[in-house]
Amino acid sequence: MKRILIILVVLFGSVATSVAQMRTAYFMEGSYFRTDMNAALAPTRGYIMLPVAGHLGVDFSNNFLSVNNLFFKRDGQLYTFMSDRVSADDFLRNIPNKGKLSANVNTSIIGFGAHTKKLFWSFGLNLRSNTEITLSKDMFVALKNLSNGFYDLGDTHISNREYLEAVLGFAIPIKEFMTFGFRVKGLVGLVDLSMQAEKMYLDINENYVRAEMLGHIRGNSPIFNNHYTPGSPFSVDGLLQTDYMQALKNIKSWGLGLDFGFEFRFLEDRLRVSVGVNDLGFMSWNGCTTVNALGNAGFSFEGIDLETTEPKADGKFEAIMDKPSGSYLSRLSCSLNAGIEYNILKNHIAFGLLSHTEFCQNFNRTELTASVNFRIGRWLSTSVSHTFLNGNQPGVLGWALNIHPTGFHLFLGADFIDTRFAVYNNIPVPKMMTSANVYVGVGFNLGKSKYMPSMQPKTKGQIRRAEKKAQKHGGSGSTTAAETSKNI
Repeated sequence: MKRILIILVVLFGSVATSVAQMRTAYFMEGSYFRTDMNAALAPTRGYIMLPVAGHLGVDFSNNFLSVNNLFFKRDGQLYTFMSDRVSADDFLRNIPNKGKLSANVNTSIIGFGAHTKKLFWSFGLNLRSNTEITLSKDMFVALKNLSNGFYDLGDTHISNREYLEAVLGFAIPIKEFMTFGFRVKGLVGLVDLSMQAEKMYLDINENYVRAEMLGHIRGNSPIFNNHYTPGSPFSVDGLLQTDYMQALKNIKSWGLGLDFGFEFRFLEDRLRVSVGVNDLGFMSWNGCTTVNALGNAGFSFEGIDLETTEPKADGKFEAIMDKPSGSYLSRLSCSLNAGIEYNILKNHIAFGLLSHTEFCQNFNRTELTASVNFRIGRWLSTSVSHTFLNGNQPGVLGWALNIHPTGFHLFLGADFIDTRFAVYNNIPVPKMMTSANVYVGVGFNLGKSKYMPSMQPKTKGQIRRAEKKAQKHGGSGSTTAAETSKNI
């Protein structure tokens, strides 16, 4: 049982994934992942993504689930929080009042972008998944103590949303020191599920043990059939649409989203300040594919009858279909990113600080990421970061590598990599990690921009090469390096 528990913790902490965004990539000029966080941050080259592998992001974040919170070292050995060697105070002091967990996946189906004249434009078709869970602290108190008391577990909510996203974006230089970007998103809803516990408690004393749960479940999907009788028993088989052509016709839920951002450049482009807002919008879920159900469960135990030796226990569980609701709106889980960057050594090294705030459906979360970015050449860059706040501990680092020569693009990165491990039953496990994400991007690069100020040559060597190239081609059709050097 202990091995199973530790494996589950590692899986949740390192593989699972609202708002899937790569923090470490924010200041990497060659990466197209940064555009997901700020529409004004265009990559240095155009690109064509490979399907699925061109842009794959898996992101998981929580504020309570980590090996360091669930396993404790006593007398040179690791014990779970359920052990008698671990006091309730030691375990509960690291558990927040409300447990928050989000998991997200963002996968590209197609994607491409190009620099044309004085702007960068891009188009993509993505599949996105967002899952959010909130848990009451009393759930952990009851799990650890199992002693006399009343435990309110009502602050529990689970939701999942799946949708297709078509994105059209532009980044436009407004002034020599400023770029504005925006992306318009058309959304098609595929799945919307939510479970809200309106009442859930556990009551324990010397005479009885009682538990009760009353919750509401709502679902929306083209594969759902809402031709049911309210008050009838809940049945999954009766809800699923068996006519696949009808399911395709039922795809009627839609939405709109907007990303926009700014980048400002000062001190000959050494200092950059940027702000971006993402996924500002809504989904409209069609009432013809909405189903509702009410769940009611209870349990009581009052000991054992000494005469008959039978337990005095009673339990019930029922789920009934509720009246279908009409169409409804839900907002997207949006995010706000604000970054400041300072470049040294002719733009080869940059120090960045990024504030990342997620506005989820049931809670908000803020993180602060500091990074050092190395631009080794015109086609190779790497970054190392650390994210503060939201339970992230020292020793949990981010890393990204971006290779973007002419004709090819490869991006690999992860924001939360635990550098400290503990050994439990001969299994090495990360100690401090409460969040994790993995990002992969593979594609083909297109030409560079000749006009956007943020991508003009900055160093003397780059300016000389640009001048030679302009002379070779007669200087037609592009801004010369000399003119560029005056602007920066």
